Amino acid sequence: MQRVRLDTAHGHILLSDTATRDDGLLVLDQATRTAAQYGLVHQLRSIEGIKAMNEGSTAPRRR
Repeated sequence: MQRVRLDTAHGHILLSDTATRDDGLLVLDQATRTAAQYGLVHQLRSIEGIKAMNEGSTAPRRR
């Protein structure tokens, strides 16, 4: 579980910069696979939430 938590935090930080966004998504994908493998449902929800926030921040703004 600690590895998933660390990877989730790391991925979240990487997503905050457009230059490292792709790396952040890769780290979060790995965390997702590990969390799913061990049935860590709470961590999976957290990762999904982070990804959803990222998708919202990269979407074009409507005027």
